[in-house]
Amino acid sequence: MSLTSENNREHQTVMKFATILLLSFFFVCNSEAPSAQEPVTPGVWGGKGIQLTVTANGASIDYGCDSGTIQGKLETDPRGKFLARGTHVFGNGGPRSPGDPAPKPREARYQGFRNGDKLELTVLLPELDRNLGKFTLQLGQRPALERCG
Repeated sequence: MSLTSENNREHQTVMKFATILLLSFFFVCNSEAPSAQEPVTPGVWGGKGIQLTVTANGASIDYGCDSGTIQGKLETDPRGKFLARGTHVFGNGGPRSPGDPAPKPREARYQGFRNGDKLELTVLLPELDRNLGKFTLQLGQRPALERCG
């Protein structure tokens, strides 16, 4: 056997190994599981001054006087974080007279973190550049809400 054909076989073996190694690396790097969204458990979540009622298609928020909605499924990323859009309506403190305009819904951003049966929720109103606060909620807790009047 000549030196050239032996070098050629060795070169082919090295190239095959390198190709297999590169393909393996490519598949490992690109086979990461898609970031699964996990729905927030439907039901009543309550905290000081807030009640969040989650359904399969969204959520409603009752602050006692004000109210809000979350449009679409409320889902967390694999780390428990969420971001949702919806509306917030400021209450007007008392009965409305016939002909009074309805309160104007404001664009709202609801963001937070879920850890099991606990939820941290921050309510932001971008068009008013306001942060309405951070709330801690517990699944199954029904809060005593103060009604405006």
